[in-house]
Amino acid sequence: MAWRKVKVHFVIVLYMWICSQASCEVVLNCWWNQTLPVGRNVSVVCHMSRPTLARANSCGLCQLNVITQGHRHQFPSTCASTKETFSFSIAAEDRENIRCVCNGNTADTCNVTVRGGYPPSPPSRPVCAVEDLEVEDIYCSWTKSNEPMIPTVYALHWKDYDGNFKSIESSSDSAVIKRTEYMKSTYTTVWVTAENVLGSVQSEKSDFNTGHIKRPDPPYNISLTSAPLEFIWDMDCDGMGPLDKSCQVQYHENNHMDWIEVDDCQAMFVLEDPQPFTLYSFRVRCHCGHEEKVMSSWSSVNSVRTPPAAPVGQLDVWSDCAPNSDKSSCNVYWKEMPLSQARGEIISYIVMLQLENGTQVTRQRRDTVSQHPAEQSCLQLSFPLEPGVRGVFVSANTSMGTSDPTFMPFAVRGQMKPEVNLSVVGANQMLLVSWSLHPQFSESVLGYVVQHVSVVPHLCLNWVRVNRTQRSGTLKGDLRNYTAYNVSLFAVFNNHSTFLSSEIAYTLEGVPPKVQQVHVNNISHSSATLIWSPIPVNESKGVILHYLVGITETGSKISSDRTSALLSELQPAKQYQAWVSAVSAAGEGNRRFTTFSTNEKDRDVKTILLPVFIPLMMVLVLVWLFTLVCKTTQCCVKIPDPINSKTFKHMNFQHAWPRLCSPSELTLKISELEIVENLDPNTPTPPSETESEKVLIDVEPQHFQVPDGLGRTNEGEDEPEESNRGKLISKPDSWAKEYSEMVDTDEEKDDGDDEAWWDQQCVSDYERHFLPSVTAN
Repeated sequence: MAWRKVKVHFVIVLYMWICSQASCEVVLNCWWNQTLPVGRNVSVVCHMSRPTLARANSCGLCQLNVITQGHRHQFPSTCASTKETFSFSIAAEDRENIRCVCNGNTADTCNVTVRGGYPPSPPSRPVCAVEDLEVEDIYCSWTKSNEPMIPTVYALHWKDYDGNFKSIESSSDSAVIKRTEYMKSTYTTVWVTAENVLGSVQSEKSDFNTGHIKRPDPPYNISLTSAPLEFIWDMDCDGMGPLDKSCQVQYHENNHMDWIEVDDCQAMFVLEDPQPFTLYSFRVRCHCGHEEKVMSSWSSVNSVRTPPAAPVGQLDVWSDCAPNSDKSSCNVYWKEMPLSQARGEIISYIVMLQLENGTQVTRQRRDTVSQHPAEQSCLQLSFPLEPGVRGVFVSANTSMGTSDPTFMPFAVRGQMKPEVNLSVVGANQMLLVSWSLHPQFSESVLGYVVQHVSVVPHLCLNWVRVNRTQRSGTLKGDLRNYTAYNVSLFAVFNNHSTFLSSEIAYTLEGVPPKVQQVHVNNISHSSATLIWSPIPVNESKGVILHYLVGITETGSKISSDRTSALLSELQPAKQYQAWVSAVSAAGEGNRRFTTFSTNEKDRDVKTILLPVFIPLMMVLVLVWLFTLVCKTTQCCVKIPDPINSKTFKHMNFQHAWPRLCSPSELTLKISELEIVENLDPNTPTPPSETESEKVLIDVEPQHFQVPDGLGRTNEGEDEPEESNRGKLISKPDSWAKEYSEMVDTDEEKDDGDDEAWWDQQCVSDYERHFLPSVTAN
């Protein structure tokens, strides 16, 4: 339609003229008729009225001007008038350039939204009756207009037998004609008009005799039987036969609230083919046969239940035994059978076990009469997962028979499951579930089951069966916001079911609560570890995306699977206030604070160890050097001075530390070696005997070989020991000395032993160490 192309919203700026030093306060509403075709011009209708809270002062006559491009439309208006409606036509291209002003004033302005609307729809033909026989006022009612945006004024009109017209306005769907406004037992015509700023319409007319529109009393003596389902009543009409009466019956089943209406009944109604064990409700109203057909009020509602019958259909049975379950028992659930299938009161449920060999064993019989109301809402039994048990059969037992048993096979453990992409989205207390899997797997599937259960400890679970060709399902029912639900997907086969996937979901997520049990560990001068307890799933009110941790206003994101964070770069000996909070899709929860203080700055490890380490190293180095010097002295090729022997010093200085010398020296015997000067004529005069040096050397009391060259002449001939005494032994030093004679200090041995000692051709350790081979001059 052409009118849809027109922009329906534009603004009229209204400038009101202040008359007699008073404000001209009005309410202005404008519409244009959407039912009219849009041509070159657009018709705009404005309705102006004073607001109810406006001041009581008024102004005189002011001129209202509607200004368009190059045109001015003037409308006389009295500011104090209650209501005034005016209309005008403008060019379609100017509809957004309209403004209204009062002459001589541009101070006061108001904005007006011009809306598109419709004229009212025709009301229904009015129905009139005398409700109260003592007052005898006539009450008339009709249906209202279908245009709620534009205020509509209704008017009830009537014409009496003399042709006089009268009317009364109403803003609702009814009106009252007072007893003084009509003549009793005369014919009167009534109709209703509905009017708004875009138009007015009129209803059909209703003719009646004012003496025949008395509303009769409702039917009474109502009886209702179930077999057959028959509804009987009585109706009192003065002077009217039973065939003149006409009644209307309405009924509905207990699970359907919409009434089904049946006309032209006299005094009874029989319902054919009712559903067994179903509650039906009835009510009736009648008129007494006058031409006006004024119906009585509705009778009271009467209900009856039909007789029971044998149940039809099967129970919807499910179990929570998934292949990945580690439970030693299996809970079997079933939904209450609808009354349309049970067709009677269920007395008990019969559960039978089926073994692998096909044998059925009656296990339990669950009575419904003795059940608690909470147990009746969740029908379940627990069975052990014993070897050889294949599944269970469950059937409902009524007074008229037993339903066909439903077989529920226990889940098969250890089966391979395919990769499944499961998605669960919460929306308006519902869970929208969708999934995708490999087509080859879905070919052998008989159907799917979407199970959901609250993570909060709950007595029961719920499930929805989905056709094998579908890949989505909707979970409804008693789903609460901010509550976590574990949604699981199962595939159902001929003789077993397989768990595919699961996910935690919420119908509506909320802000998480505070994190509990926050404390700080491992506090040092520059860092600390903040530790907190994770929020349980049944208390989180949403999926925890991450945690925020900080010591300032801004925090750092921490993964939701962590429960600790390191606070670093802290100042020593300073108090801090750390906090942690949880974040979900709904936002950040309240922060949990904790206060701690860092330690004083620790002394550097180097500053602690350096005063200890350096002296220790110096001692070790000195010991090492001393040991090295000792070893070097023992291995030196020069002839050492025997007076430096540690054993000699030990004997003379008992306080010396014996461990600084070789342990082998402590067991050596001491011999005295006489040293004489070289008798070379060119040498100076030797010193006196008292000045000759005496040294002590260490000699092992063992046999040893004489070193090569010792006791030999320059010609290499052997000479006796005595001949060697006094011979010269050259030394490289300037003050060369010679070993001329060895005098043993052991007085127990005599001189005769020297020959035997030299005959042994052995030398002591001392001589090996201190007496190298030399050549005599």
